[in-house]
Amino acid sequence: MRQQVATYIEQHQLLNTHQPVLVACSGGADSVALLRILLDLNYCCHVLHCNFHLRGEESQRDEQFVTQLCEQWHCPLSIAHFDTQQYAQVHKLSIETAARELRYTWFEQVREGMQAQAIAVAHHEDDNIETCLLHFVRGTGIQGLTGMKPKNGYIVRPLLCLKRKDIEQFLLQHQIGYVTDSSNLQTLYTRNKIRHCLIPMLQELNPSFLQIMPTNLQNFKAAERIYMRYIAQQKKIWYQEKEGKIYINLTGVQQQLEAETLLFEWIKGFKIHPAEIGKILHAQTGKQFENKYCKMLIKRSPVKGNKLLIIEDLRTNKS
Repeated sequence: MRQQVATYIEQHQLLNTHQPVLVACSGGADSVALLRILLDLNYCCHVLHCNFHLRGEESQRDEQFVTQLCEQWHCPLSIAHFDTQQYAQVHKLSIETAARELRYTWFEQVREGMQAQAIAVAHHEDDNIETCLLHFVRGTGIQGLTGMKPKNGYIVRPLLCLKRKDIEQFLLQHQIGYVTDSSNLQTLYTRNKIRHCLIPMLQELNPSFLQIMPTNLQNFKAAERIYMRYIAQQKKIWYQEKEGKIYINLTGVQQQLEAETLLFEWIKGFKIHPAEIGKILHAQTGKQFENKYCKMLIKRSPVKGNKLLIIEDLRTNKS
């Protein structure tokens, strides 16, 4: 299994052995296996552990376990404590979202401070399938059906090539202990409902569901590549950046197949809700749209009379 992970890392150019890598470790089976495999592959690992203080004594147990594990395996360790409940209330977020924001914000702060090459997280093939279903349930485009990427910025996922059962067998074979998060056994969170309720139902319909899903994900990725190629081709024709602003020829875009999809892909970085895209595409001259990320104005081109969408990016221009 180590060689399988090593091959995957090399195939996707996830890590090199010359720089330190941060390894997120909760103490659970997946992250413990990730740490052990990376150490065995001679990566210089620095462990990161988050205590979200959501499970009382169990949270303290996890922290103590990771501390002892790092001492045993001679790994440097950094621990962060979060008041996750308060953060979620202040920012009006779910506990899941709050924990994710806190976790990845801190990870990146440590990475920048240490100049580490990457942050390795322990998502595996089963997690990938759950993520695809989670996106589908919540509503998504083709990109949401492709699952997680092996590398996303500084986040790397060396275990995406493994199934959960492979990881558990590895730990059993090498007599490596881990802790179990009791909340993962409950159906309080959406992902757990998918894991414990939805996937078993899908397996009743098709016992090979977990075997065919990786192929489905690959098919979705192939479709996404074709989709994004078309998006990019049309962008070269109808989209222009000039003098710090974005100009989109709405008259031209309206004549294309799936015009709303094109416009959405070009401006989704401004956190525009999909329901607003049609309104923007067909708005009258002089109409304005604004949020904290951008200002938009519909204007008529003085040269050809085309209707233009002019966007001022407030993410970089604060004036």
